[in-house]
Amino acid sequence: MFQLSKIKSAVAGVALSMTASIAFAADFPERPIDLIVGFKAGGGTDTYARALASAADAHLGGQPVVVVNKPGGGGLVGGRFVADQPPTGYTLYLASAGSMVLKNLIKPQVVSAKDFKMVGTIGELTAGIFVPASSPIQSLDELIEAGKSADTKMRWGHTGRGNVWHVAGLGVLNPNEVAAKDVPFKGGSGVRAALASSEVDFGIMGAHLGRGFEDDVRLLAVLANDRHPAAPDAPTAKELGVDFVPVSSSMIVMAPARTSDEVVAQLSDAIVAITQDEGYVDTLSTAGLPTSSVSGPDTAVALTASEAEWAKLLESME
Repeated sequence: MFQLSKIKSAVAGVALSMTASIAFAADFPERPIDLIVGFKAGGGTDTYARALASAADAHLGGQPVVVVNKPGGGGLVGGRFVADQPPTGYTLYLASAGSMVLKNLIKPQVVSAKDFKMVGTIGELTAGIFVPASSPIQSLDELIEAGKSADTKMRWGHTGRGNVWHVAGLGVLNPNEVAAKDVPFKGGSGVRAALASSEVDFGIMGAHLGRGFEDDVRLLAVLANDRHPAAPDAPTAKELGVDFVPVSSSMIVMAPARTSDEVVAQLSDAIVAITQDEGYVDTLSTAGLPTSSVSGPDTAVALTASEAEWAKLLESME
């Protein structure tokens, strides 16, 4: 009898816990949600965050999303801050996930994707391969052929060894056996300036960074499967039939790892709805930035697959 009483009590406790969890999820959210961005206002990640916030309340029961900038450590300071917050779902992190993953593949950082549950992907910064506007090279095929020639000693610019755009460059150069000297610069604007002055023969940077600089640089191709809204006439490497490993920086909303599955699922549904909102799409289209609308579970699968592919590319740096 005593054992039966204990079992009934335990079952009742579990049922009460489940009921409380479901009730909490049903009422969520009851107040504004903070979205932490690990960079200063005005950059690409911040632009995505503010576009999301502008369309969020209609899909979150009238509750707003408040963008909070916490720059430092290449975005990781903000990430660590969110990972340490109570797992209530009211403090989320918008990560430039490609950068986070690559940094942790090279060396363990203060925060990694393992510290979070994926809520959803809201956009994706993809790379473009550019040449100076004065370059005689007119296509990606011509560039690859020039890079294979023993008579050619090409130099290419990127944003730092191990950075997203450096690894994106390896993702097209390695499969096509292109030999070229890599030259790091500070940020995409540094790569663009080096291209404009013909300091390098070609360069890899965010495809959107060529917009408005068509007199200085020429975009040969977008290193992705889909065309880029900032350069809709530029072909993709996939369209051209060129072998490449896609390396990009997905904009992923993340919640602290201990956040309940129920709340994460509700947030994921909301993120998918927001990213399909006409206002959100129009805002980013005007900014020349690609949108995405991917659920949390599908985001987690894609991130794991990308991590495995990128680890192989990093081995070529050793």
